[in-house]
Amino acid sequence: MPSRLERFTNYILQKRFQALLLTFVITFLPVIGIVGILIAALVTLTKGIMEGAAFMAAATLPYIISFYLAGHGDASLPLVAWTVVGVAVLSNLVTWGAACMLYRKASWSTLIQVAALLGALFISVLHLLYPDIADWWGVQLQTYYEQAQAVTHILKDASGTATAAATPAPAQLEAIQVTKYFATGLMTAAVLFNAILQLVVARWWQAIVFSPGALRRELHGIRLSKLAGSLFILSLVLSYFGNSVISDIMPVLYLLFACAGLSVIHSLFGLMRSPMVWFWLTFLYISILFAMPVSIWLIAMIGLADIWLNLRKRVRKSLI
Repeated sequence: MPSRLERFTNYILQKRFQALLLTFVITFLPVIGIVGILIAALVTLTKGIMEGAAFMAAATLPYIISFYLAGHGDASLPLVAWTVVGVAVLSNLVTWGAACMLYRKASWSTLIQVAALLGALFISVLHLLYPDIADWWGVQLQTYYEQAQAVTHILKDASGTATAAATPAPAQLEAIQVTKYFATGLMTAAVLFNAILQLVVARWWQAIVFSPGALRRELHGIRLSKLAGSLFILSLVLSYFGNSVISDIMPVLYLLFACAGLSVIHSLFGLMRSPMVWFWLTFLYISILFAMPVSIWLIAMIGLADIWLNLRKRVRKSLI
C-alpha cells in the first residue's frame, strides 16, 4: 500500500490545477509556506522545466502579494523588510533554475559551481556599478541597528523599565564597519544556501518516492574541479591583500567549498558500519554551529584538499 507521501506525490503530479492552487495557497501560510517551493522543485525534477516554471510562479507570487498588501511597497522602508522578501523570491528562482539543471542530468558538483560562479559575477557587477556599495551597506546596517534599538527601548519603557539612549555601542559600530565589506556576499550566499537546501529537500522527496538511496549517492560524490580550486586559492591570496571585490565574493566561495567538504565528510561517515553514525553527525553539526566561522573555514579546506588528494579514495584504500 502506498505511503501518505507517495499518495500526496501522486496527487501533486496528476492533479495539475488542484496542485497549482494548493501551491499558491500554502505559500501564504507561515512556517509551512516553504512547502510551496518544494512542490515546485519536485514538479520541475519530475515533469520538466516549463511545468515547473508554472509551479515556481505559484510558489513565489504570494511573497510579493503579501509584501505589498501589508503596505510594504514603500521604497523608504527599512532594508530588512526588502531583504526578507528579496531573499525568499531570489531563493525560489535559484531553486527552480538549479532543479532545471538536475532535470537536464547535471551533477551536483556542476550545479553548485555554476551557482557560485553566477553569485560571484553578480557581486562583481554590483561593485562595478556601485563602487561605494560598502559605504551604502554601512549606512543601512547602522540605520537598522538604531531602529531595532529604538523599538527595544520603547518596549522597555512601556513596561516601566529605565532605558538608555538608542545609540550604537562601540562593539556594534565596529561589527558594522567590518560587516559592510562582506554584506553583499553574505546576502548572495544566503540566497544560494537557501536555494541549495530547498533543492536537496525536494530531491530527497523525489528520491524517497521513486528512487530510494539515489540522493545519498549523489551528495556523497560532490567533488570540485581543479580550476575551481585554483581560483579559490587565488581568491584567498587576493582577499588577504585587501581586494574589496574578492573579499565580498569570499562568502560565496566558502559556501561552495563547504558544500564539497561536507560531501567528503558524509561520504567518509558512510563507510562506518556503526549505529553511532547519526550521533556523530549530529555532534558534528552542533560543533559547526558553535564554532562558526572557523568551522566553515576548516570544512572548506577539506573540500579544497579533496580536489587534489581524493580523500575518499585514499580512505577506502586504507580500509582494504
